[in-house]
Amino acid sequence: MALDILHGPGRVHKKCKIHTFMKQICRNPRAVCSRLALSLLFLWLSGSTVQTVSAADRIILRNLKVLTDKTVTSFDEDGVRLNDRQVLGWHEIEKAKISPDKQASFDEMLAGLGGHIYRIRQRLSVGDYEGLLPHAEAIYENYVGRTSDAAYTVLQALMWGRQAAGQREAALAPYLQCYDILRRRAKSEILLPGERRLVFDTQTAITSDITPVWFDTAAAKSEMPKVFQVIRSMKDRPEGAFIYYASLASAAGDDATAGKVLGAVKSTEPPVSELRDIVAAQREILTGATPNFATRHLHDNLASLTEDNRPLGLYWLGRHNLSSDDLGTQQLGLLALLSLPALHGDSQPELAGAALLSALQKLAEMKDVRGSVALRGELLAEYGSTYSAKQVDRQANPEPQP
Repeated sequence: MALDILHGPGRVHKKCKIHTFMKQICRNPRAVCSRLALSLLFLWLSGSTVQTVSAADRIILRNLKVLTDKTVTSFDEDGVRLNDRQVLGWHEIEKAKISPDKQASFDEMLAGLGGHIYRIRQRLSVGDYEGLLPHAEAIYENYVGRTSDAAYTVLQALMWGRQAAGQREAALAPYLQCYDILRRRAKSEILLPGERRLVFDTQTAITSDITPVWFDTAAAKSEMPKVFQVIRSMKDRPEGAFIYYASLASAAGDDATAGKVLGAVKSTEPPVSELRDIVAAQREILTGATPNFATRHLHDNLASLTEDNRPLGLYWLGRHNLSSDDLGTQQLGLLALLSLPALHGDSQPELAGAALLSALQKLAEMKDVRGSVALRGELLAEYGSTYSAKQVDRQANPEPQP
């Protein structure tokens, strides 16, 4: 049949076909062999092309671009790797049809991560930091210990989201994880949507975004094990991490741990040396320890503190003076605390709010109703998003009991 087709329609004797074909080979064997080789090459290339197309995956991106000439080689929480070494973020993918044996796990990971990361990036781009929180909370555990761009994006969103919601203590662990990612990758930043960037000291891990002072005792106690695990996982532990942990332990009421950790800080240079002295004074003030050598040292050196650390030193000295039995010393404490919002309210809103709260509570204790009401109004009006303002609001409007 095949030979009939080659020689056209009509009745042709099989012997004649073979005889004619053999005669052609004898007359021009090179031409016939060349035609056969070309035919075989064409058939092989055709089969190869069909195989490549059938093996390719179909990936639809959120920007409506469709990828049909690539295959998914692997995927995990960090992203989807293609056969051309391109890596797609889960937030970029709308849906995909891939190898059947991988489809179910791919769809599960896309459903669990893609939407959350996409919305995190949207909210970062417009500066909606409180809106980051539910999405970052939902998936951050997938990225603990990872160092990818996706991990950094989620953990940074968690830090800023918790801060925006007034959860300062809970923002510390994700901050230290972000710091560790950047240090491991030898980067000063990883670009995120929007304009905000994490500002920190690469050597000490101190960031202006988080002042080492805490106001929620229960939250500090709850966060201590999480912060401990993050610091423990660091290869080279910066002394700033010890400052944060010691101040957190002190606020949680664990003075023994605070003292032990603070003893590991050996730096003689600011900002770490100054913060070590401030946290040492904090320990004395919160425990009522005497003699208060650290507090006196802070008092004597307040004027020489760096600009970034002076507000924190002023806060603790104000708190210390308020606890005095001497009226004149109490008034000095009020003056120190009230100077915080006036001088540092823009750069240190949480500290300013805490200073106003301590001052109004002291005035209320001294029966100065007019003064305490005025400070309460300022706290709610100017620092309404701070932890201290929310505490005052809760006291005035307690939640109904079930």
